[in-house]
Amino acid sequence: MKTKMTIAFALLLTATCAYAQDGVVKIGVLNDQSSSFSALGGTEVVRAVELAIKDHGGKALGKPIELVSADHQNKPEVGLAIAREWLQKNNVDVIADMANSAISLGVNSLIGETGKIGLFVSPLTDKPVEADCNGHVMAWAYSPYSYLTSPVNGMLAEGVKTFFILSPDYEAGKVQEATEIKAIEAGGAKVAGTVRAPLGTTDFSSFLLQAQASGAQALILNISGPDLVNAVKQVREFGIMAQGMKVSTPALHQSDARAIGVEALQGVRFSAPWAWNEDEASQAFGERMRAITGHAPGWVAAGTYSAVSNYLNAVDKAGTDDAAAVLKVMHEMKIEDFFIHNSKMFPNGRLIHDFYLFEVKKPSEVTKEDYFKKIGTVPAEKAFLPYSESACKIGK
Repeated sequence: MKTKMTIAFALLLTATCAYAQDGVVKIGVLNDQSSSFSALGGTEVVRAVELAIKDHGGKALGKPIELVSADHQNKPEVGLAIAREWLQKNNVDVIADMANSAISLGVNSLIGETGKIGLFVSPLTDKPVEADCNGHVMAWAYSPYSYLTSPVNGMLAEGVKTFFILSPDYEAGKVQEATEIKAIEAGGAKVAGTVRAPLGTTDFSSFLLQAQASGAQALILNISGPDLVNAVKQVREFGIMAQGMKVSTPALHQSDARAIGVEALQGVRFSAPWAWNEDEASQAFGERMRAITGHAPGWVAAGTYSAVSNYLNAVDKAGTDDAAAVLKVMHEMKIEDFFIHNSKMFPNGRLIHDFYLFEVKKPSEVTKEDYFKKIGTVPAEKAFLPYSESACKIGK
């Protein structure tokens, strides 16, 4: 009798696992929708996830997929309160995007405690898959290393031998500078000079004169926001690019080019995991998003679409939304779509893939917000650090 009851229980358990654990797959998009990071993703990411759910048929495991979204307003206490409510009370299975590094660190801890899944696309910090790894978060789009070294590697491949680096004068700027110097020297090139500008600098003339005087073939601008606008305008005024010096910045978004304008940015190089006009598949996605939002999408929205789509495919393959089962499938499945090429998932959740070097077009070359042209590819194995150098101990 006991054996029969055991068998019956096992059959019941097997049947239960064929369905979502609570009857529905629930996805949460948590990001900044109203302050400084909102232009990089914000509600555009929500629309992209809605599209991913629609493209999946609106259902997973025979049940409707639910989407919840919230604005953390770049406030850690707000973001953590929302994530805690979602994960502990509302049965949210996965949290996607997670703009803001400080908030992502707290949410990473909550995800580890609750055993759910994080699809982190936009936060710069890599601690959730490095020193603070728990095996439940995937870093989908990029890493600090890929952002900083890809422009360097792209220019090294073109034969650039000397670099000048202009960084902001605070801790992050020092880290950027040190990472780039290491990549430059590893590639057999030299750093002709470095200089650090105070945050809020409006006149970069003295720094740019130093760059010109160094004789470097390339100038790296580790600055962003209004400082980048001022610097790039003065780069043009000094004729630095016209004289043959290549100019790059680690990060530039679709929304940056839209806001700043290609007149000021033309010729500037940067690295990114994706741009909407880079190939036919990306253009198709971009045009669909343009029809929804009125603008061509940035890589944060595209990356979140990719992450959620692959998550939903993994749920179907696993036959359950149980996190452990879905994570196992995601580590085993081949991930290849319009956003991800030449990929490999590390045991810590780091998804490596090809990275790209872009250049801002001339105004006369731009149609339909296609501000960027791809000028180089950095293979995945070179764009990201090998897992042997990871601080995460999972799988080691």
